[in-house]
Amino acid sequence: MRVIECRRRGLLLSAVAIVAWSGILAAAEPALTLVVMDPLAAPLSCPCVKGYAQRDYTKLGAHLEKALGRPVQVLFGESLAKVVGTIGEGKNARADIVIGKRSVVAVEGKKTKRTLLPVADLTDLKGSTTQHGLVVVRGDDPAASIADLANHRLILGTASCDEKHAAAKTLLGTVGIVVPEGAAMAEACSDGAEEVIEAGKAGEAVATVISSYAQPLLEGCGTIKKGDLKVVGETAEVPFITAFVDGTLDESIRGSIVEALLAVRHDPVLRLAIETKRGFVAVDAQAAAPAAGDGAASAAPVAAGSIAAAQPGNPDWAEWRGAGRAGSVPWLPATLPTKKIVRWKQVLFNEGLGGVAVAGDRVVVGDRDSADQEDVFHGLDRASGERVWTVRYPAAGKLDYGNSPRATPLLHDGRAYLLGAFGHLHCVRLSDGRIEWQRHLRHDFQADAELVWGACSSPLIVDGRLIVNPGAREASLVALDPATGQELWRSAGAPPAFASLVVGEVAGRRQLVGFDKESCGGWDPATGERLWRLVPRVAGDFNVPTPILLGDRVAVVSENNGARLIGFDSAGAPGVVATYPQLVPDIHTPVVTAGRLFAVNRGKAYCLDAGDLALVWTHADRALKGHVSLIASADRVLALTAVGELILLDAHADRFEPLARQRLFERDVSLSAHPAVADTAIYVRGPRNLLCVALDGTSEEAPGG
Repeated sequence: MRVIECRRRGLLLSAVAIVAWSGILAAAEPALTLVVMDPLAAPLSCPCVKGYAQRDYTKLGAHLEKALGRPVQVLFGESLAKVVGTIGEGKNARADIVIGKRSVVAVEGKKTKRTLLPVADLTDLKGSTTQHGLVVVRGDDPAASIADLANHRLILGTASCDEKHAAAKTLLGTVGIVVPEGAAMAEACSDGAEEVIEAGKAGEAVATVISSYAQPLLEGCGTIKKGDLKVVGETAEVPFITAFVDGTLDESIRGSIVEALLAVRHDPVLRLAIETKRGFVAVDAQAAAPAAGDGAASAAPVAAGSIAAAQPGNPDWAEWRGAGRAGSVPWLPATLPTKKIVRWKQVLFNEGLGGVAVAGDRVVVGDRDSADQEDVFHGLDRASGERVWTVRYPAAGKLDYGNSPRATPLLHDGRAYLLGAFGHLHCVRLSDGRIEWQRHLRHDFQADAELVWGACSSPLIVDGRLIVNPGAREASLVALDPATGQELWRSAGAPPAFASLVVGEVAGRRQLVGFDKESCGGWDPATGERLWRLVPRVAGDFNVPTPILLGDRVAVVSENNGARLIGFDSAGAPGVVATYPQLVPDIHTPVVTAGRLFAVNRGKAYCLDAGDLALVWTHADRALKGHVSLIASADRVLALTAVGELILLDAHADRFEPLARQRLFERDVSLSAHPAVADTAIYVRGPRNLLCVALDGTSEEAPGG
């Protein structure tokens, strides 16, 4: 992102600001160069918001000098090529450490043909390592959600800014809005914001995307006034500030740099100087991969969270149904490889139902021991599939459809949250599986509802709160502190459903949306207050499929009441505004893309109009019997069937006509676990094994299945 213009003070910043060395150490070791591209660094921002965007990286440079025992030169700039071009050997000069927006540094690394390895993420003043995009319109624009932007001119950010480009396209795609090729792009948030305001004066409807971290600066610098812009949507979270090291440095030097960065957490004065709550955290806590330039040494996996760095590719799949729980990814292939390409295969102990999660260099999946008496969770190396850690604990009992964990692990901020079918909840360190805290949801909150299928709802983190649903009378939903497991709030209500919760802006209010045993509803994520409740016409739904947020509407499906669109009146009261009674899945969750809702039920694929649930097409196929998991991109839908077949569809086609099909298993299987799609691979839980299968056709074939 360009430097935000400070119009109130007329501050003009040079493209590159070079800070003098904090001191030349009398050491034989050569100097290291730290390049800072953080838009919240003091030389790259403006002092209009007290205590914000004034990160003093010269103090970090001094800390690194002391820790590493060698001089550290600190440079500032928005472009890596321009910064290093001012020192040493010009464009070939070293950039030993680079700190900036992950997606931007990834692109810059590729442009300058450097192998930059992400090693640590900087937490902000709230302790988060992520940020997101805000879809905004003029304050007086009648649009209330992204679904209302179909006729707006859209201005995205440049491709190097994930939150303003790739993540924004994915969000818009959930309501069928496709940004045309060649559409205008704003390099700076201020440019897009001003264009929206000025165009609105002329009567033109325009929407743009600004970075969440930039919103206070736009108002603080006077670029916009409070109320000039209105937020109508938020993208999924993406990684924010990441520290990279040059991959050609000696491994011992890289290790020392990482150790020095992680030590920032122990220095309160330094944390204050660089505006961070917890300092740097190890990058395996987040989506990560090297930003390698053409001809640079290759390293896997593909940049997860740096979509623009290496296309094709997708961000991490760190929770149930991936980012935003929408089952959507930025990229799916135009076709499938002609031959199955198994990157790796790992044996599991038992059959299982829970989905797969992928983040950083870990793949996490739930399992049961061979005696079926213990829950077992595996943390696998993402590149090789090798088992790095296991977490196991006694969990005796008997449930319908087996006793394995149902909930998909939640990977967030260096931790994995593991929920077993009997209610055991563990928070473990993602890197090594060390248990940080544990609770038992049923025992701790006195839940006494019958466990027929077990605890199925996958945990969710919203605004620094870990949301779970024990289903107790006085604790139907509960918010916990993600770091300690301590209770933050509880909400009384009905016994639990099996569906997972989602979060978004609905009826003009940010809320949790989901089911209890009796109804669909919304809750305030800050307090747990129940905001609305809608009881279905026919009672007795199991409420397994996850709700889908469609702007100011919610799409739900169930086995007794079919497909429904829930709308809201001006007071926020819910009501069913459209139905398709023939779509009655009991556990399958649809996906939405290209303005269409895709689903599978009883051996048939369905394509409905997402606006009114009118039937576009339906088709029967033998492979679609049993459970089917769907993943969507802007123009593709990928199905994983119960028999282990991948079916790739054109989301815009007017009939069921597969672009490609591929069998993943040589023998008969029956799959129920939801796969993960991350980078250019699909991670599939088979019978007693886990496969990582390439989708792009560029990997070498390996035996598997």
